[in-house]
Amino acid sequence: MGDKLLSIYETLLAYYGELHWWPAKTPYEVMAGAVLTQNTAWSNVEKAIANFGGDLSPEAVLNADFAELTETIRPAGFFNQKAAYLKAVT
Repeated sequence: MGDKLLSIYETLLAYYGELHWWPAKTPYEVMAGAVLTQNTAWSNVEKAIANFGGDLSPEAVLNADFAELTETIRPAGFFNQKAAYLKAVT
C-alpha cells in the first residue's frame, strides 16, 4: 500500500509541481500558522502573524515571555492556549 501511495504522490507531483498552497516563507511559519489557524479565520491569523513584525521565528517565540506572546497572537483567538502550544512545539 505504501509503495502505491508513493507512486500516486510522485505522479501528481510530476504533473502539478510544487503548489506552495500554504503562504509561508519557512517550515516554522507553516507549523506556527497551523497552530494559530485552529478555530479561527485565516484573516485573524494574518493579523497575528503581522504582529510579529516579519520575525515569526523560533527565536522570536522562545525569547518572548508568555504575556508578550499572548498579546502578539491575540487576534488569532484562544491566545493563552495557542501561546502555550507554540512554546511547547518550538
